[in-house]
Amino acid sequence: MNLTYIIKKSRRRTISLSLMPDGSLLVKAPYGISEATVKEFILLKRGWIEKHLKKQECEKQKAKSLGLLSAEDLKRIRKDAKKIIPGRVEFWAKKLGVTYGRISIRLQSSRWGSCAQSGNLNFNCLLVTMPEDILDSVVVHELCHRRHMNHSKEFYAEVEGVFPQYKACDKWLKENGGAYMKRLWKFPDSC
Repeated sequence: MNLTYIIKKSRRRTISLSLMPDGSLLVKAPYGISEATVKEFILLKRGWIEKHLKKQECEKQKAKSLGLLSAEDLKRIRKDAKKIIPGRVEFWAKKLGVTYGRISIRLQSSRWGSCAQSGNLNFNCLLVTMPEDILDSVVVHELCHRRHMNHSKEFYAEVEGVFPQYKACDKWLKENGGAYMKRLWKFPDSC
């Protein structure tokens, strides 16, 4: 296994690994740690790395089968998202009996949605390219944060109480979300 890695040092106490979209590793490590220790850590995590490289390759293949997105496609998706998502938020907010602030819709590289303490909501525009129940599951998840700004048992009980198919949608998003994100990437013909 011959991998490229970048070491980012900070005041952290532990070492962590992230697999980057290009297949390289980002190693976050505390100041003062030697490169030999980093290499040892990478070797120790070989199984994790191989598993995630394989997953990344599968996501690339799925993305290609779904069709890579052009700049024109993204423009249309953003426009659609600005029409569709606010309506879904309004629908589910009424059902939940919660209020919310501003809705922002962007192309995000790693998140599907978020809810700020202020009540402002953020959503990834790519949600509108997925089945409607997946979009709704993310909207419900973020709106439930208006009552619970955490991921406690009470939070998930509320999510499932209003959206019983949440676990299935969450599983679908974990299995397929990476491929939808990778539709933005250009891959060499060899992939």
